[in-house]
Amino acid sequence: MRWRAVGMLQASTRQSAVAREMNAHCNVIHRLWNHYQRDQNASRRRGSGCRRMTTTADDRYLLQCARHRRTLTVRQLESQLSAAAGRPISRQIASRRLHEGGLFARRPVVCVPLSPAHVRARLQWACEHRSFTTEKWGHVLFTDESRFNIQNDSRRAMIWREPGTRYRAPNIVTKDHNRVGGLLVWAWIATNGRTDLYVFAGGSVTAVRYRDDIQHPLVRPFIAIMGTDAILMDDNARPHRARLVRSYLKSETIPQMAWPATSPDLNPIEHVWDMLGRRIAGRSVPPGTLHELQQALL
Repeated sequence: MRWRAVGMLQASTRQSAVAREMNAHCNVIHRLWNHYQRDQNASRRRGSGCRRMTTTADDRYLLQCARHRRTLTVRQLESQLSAAAGRPISRQIASRRLHEGGLFARRPVVCVPLSPAHVRARLQWACEHRSFTTEKWGHVLFTDESRFNIQNDSRRAMIWREPGTRYRAPNIVTKDHNRVGGLLVWAWIATNGRTDLYVFAGGSVTAVRYRDDIQHPLVRPFIAIMGTDAILMDDNARPHRARLVRSYLKSETIPQMAWPATSPDLNPIEHVWDMLGRRIAGRSVPPGTLHELQQALL
């Protein structure tokens, strides 16, 4: 466009006409013509800003490091780049180069590891229950235990990823076991009700404890109120599927829903646990003892 404007001016076109044709201000065309007459060049002069501190190879190396190990922080990536380039490079420059390459710090998706057998079982379960109506699902009691720790376990670690790649395999963090410590709680929810939160008084959940502390005093009365259409949903944890528990449920005529292995994400009560965890982590004064954690959860 600069050379086109110069060509029109060389053809004795008025500067105002050139400005209208190029949709530019008259002062822009005037300065361009003076620049051409002085230097015989219409190209834009190089700016007076700071020179670029990284080369193309440095930028490529930084992006490769971030994609290879997506959980590295900017400071760690900056240290690797400085060591590879042989000169100090600031954290701000490393962050800008990552953004220029399309990588931004985002929280990873957390899921459980699934084998092909788990995937087939989940698909079969979904096909078997896709005919359930809203009324039918209203009779299902979704139960589960969850552990909450005094230390913040909200998993706010960042990873480097491109926009729109949230659910790609390299951007997902697998989690198979809970952290030790904290409080173990239990509850059930349904479309028309819920129980109060039950806090286990220390120790682990055994089949006897699950039957005596949960099934008999908490589940059985609500099943009796809801009638014969009620269905109990609990996962495949060892205490839930113990022979002792199955015998008790059979004697009380409490039906259990078949549940695919390694499928906590299918249980809607996980949203309740997530909400509780976020509220605990978002408190201005987080709980410092187990008693304070229990009161906060309740």
